[in-house]
Amino acid sequence: MFSLVKTRHQRVHFSIKDRYIRFLATGKNRTFHFYGQKHLPHGVIVEGQIKDRESLQMILEEIIDHYKLKGSKITFCIPDAFVILRKVLVPLEITEAEIKGYLYMQLGDSIHLPFEDPVLEAVLLGRADEQNEVLLIASKESILRDFTEVFQEASLKPVVADLSILSLYRMYYHLNLADKNEHLLMVHIGLDSMAMSVFYEYKPVLVRHFQLPFSETYYELAESRSGQQYYQWCGPEEEIMGQAQDMTTEIERFMSFYRFNLTRGKHQITKLFITGDHPCMAMLEENISNSFEIEVQSLLKPLFQTKKGINIPPVYADCIGLALK
Repeated sequence: MFSLVKTRHQRVHFSIKDRYIRFLATGKNRTFHFYGQKHLPHGVIVEGQIKDRESLQMILEEIIDHYKLKGSKITFCIPDAFVILRKVLVPLEITEAEIKGYLYMQLGDSIHLPFEDPVLEAVLLGRADEQNEVLLIASKESILRDFTEVFQEASLKPVVADLSILSLYRMYYHLNLADKNEHLLMVHIGLDSMAMSVFYEYKPVLVRHFQLPFSETYYELAESRSGQQYYQWCGPEEEIMGQAQDMTTEIERFMSFYRFNLTRGKHQITKLFITGDHPCMAMLEENISNSFEIEVQSLLKPLFQTKKGINIPPVYADCIGLALK
């Protein structure tokens, strides 16, 4: 995605959310070696932005020291909250090599984004209305820079920053689940956020990210025998059922927007793919599946293993997708 340094081999793949930091270490030929995660205290990262750099640095250095990652080349996912996807039209006389530069020149004129410091990527989709149709992918440069600097200060070597939605779809594609003609809605449910993205003809066409209510009183922090930290739900059933209904309502609205606003009734979502790290994923997946009369697939069980035969939990899906890049 956003290349920082050219490299032949990628070794450690990080995903940092508001509540977790996860990584997956790999060797040559995409062999998975080991993985780990630690929870992040409230306020360290808020809606994808680093708010307590010192604490994040300390936690990251603990991980690096414990797993001996110092000096490793890494890839990492850009926070979902700062990703914009948009289809734009570019004159035919603009060559493919010139498209990105052209898009930068159109910022503030024909292209308006919700942040002032975007870093852009462009994917040529084809022709439309005697112009080239281009998928514009924008992220906030200061967010990308902040995470890059934190990794560098911790003696790591960032080489690639990617989008979580692309990493998840890459894993989905690797599992031979993708169909060129499907209109796939990928739903990723976290502790305090939900990301929805639509893929058609193997390309992303729409993304939306929004916050979910999160109360510390409904969760308790646990630790596995291997030292992995994770949250468990300890709140009332009616609370999580209410959240499940709210999620289903948002998914339905998103599907309607795609069908009637974006494609003007020409297309509709034909398949759902559900992933996430919410402790109630099984219940949430069941509720969503029962609410829609389309095919639903989910990643709730381990499908990948380390070279020692240890199952990799499905919450590492975006790290796995990074490793498959």
